[in-house]
Amino acid sequence: MRTAVYPIVLILVALGVWWIVKPEPEPDVVLYCGVDQDQSRQIAELYEREFGKRVLYQGESESMRSIGLPQTLRSEKANPRADVFWSNEIMNLVDLSDRGLLDALPPGVAEAFPPEWRDPKGRYVAFGARARVFLVNTDLLQEQDYPSSLEDLLDPKYKALGLTTCMARPLTGTTYTHAVALLTKDEAEGKRFLDAVAEAGADGRMKLVQSNGRSMNLARNKENKVAFSLTDTDDAWVAIRDGDPVTVVYPDQGEGRPGTVLIPNTVALVKGRPHPEAAADLLRWLVTEASEIRLANGPSAQIPLRTDLAGANLPDHVKRPGRDFRAADVDWQQVGRNRDRWLDYLNARFRPAP
Repeated sequence: MRTAVYPIVLILVALGVWWIVKPEPEPDVVLYCGVDQDQSRQIAELYEREFGKRVLYQGESESMRSIGLPQTLRSEKANPRADVFWSNEIMNLVDLSDRGLLDALPPGVAEAFPPEWRDPKGRYVAFGARARVFLVNTDLLQEQDYPSSLEDLLDPKYKALGLTTCMARPLTGTTYTHAVALLTKDEAEGKRFLDAVAEAGADGRMKLVQSNGRSMNLARNKENKVAFSLTDTDDAWVAIRDGDPVTVVYPDQGEGRPGTVLIPNTVALVKGRPHPEAAADLLRWLVTEASEIRLANGPSAQIPLRTDLAGANLPDHVKRPGRDFRAADVDWQQVGRNRDRWLDYLNARFRPAP
């Protein structure tokens, strides 16, 4: 009996070891993705189900957002592993394209978007954006005291009311991109504003925090005494969806104002990619009209950038540039080229002391 059992046990053990160490099947396409994984991973899985293709999905953590994957792509330039890069912002895409890491888009992709949301050289396209907005605590402020401009972050009237304002330190993510955009547009004016923000943070008129999510969380609870925070629409929507006493204000609207800054998703093909045809197929699918509608209806409530979605079923809380608010005119090519220009200045002003 024991003699008969031993071979069976050995076979089962061998099968268990093989199952643990067996090589993963070769992917059909490799996607590097900097978009929130609670939404983007599901979209990659939907593509797998619809087309029977295996997508190797590589995301990045919140702390490395907009930093980790661009650095990985630069380090892999001589031997690319990724086929498609789907980024949650635009500044790094310009930098990567200028470094020669991105390939031309498939024919017809760029033409589906307005000229301001596509690369003039045809290397990437922008879609599904977030707006840089104020999240106002309506338990703490009456409507006549709502902010309307970035400058209102510095208004002393909120301190007189026993309140503060709040934003993330402009060292990472969309807040860093926003700061570089301000400095690129007008360096002297940008530094004046950012210097004033640093001073307001030092003297307690503002709270300077680690992330947009933290900025949103402080504004949503009146016990924190934060009148309003600067954050992104995807973070603001979390507080709205949870029923907190908040409202969103799109800053710098109206005649003579610069408009609200939009930070779009971007997507591109990696030059020298291992799966060229499958990569082109995935990219075309990611930027379809259906994908923008899916992103708008998802947890990030991203803003479609196409102008031909008049009949689309979009949520009421997803506002449209040119229809519901005025978007700022940003020269993203120059912003990308200035990506590191003011890094030392911003670190000196905003990096917390060790």
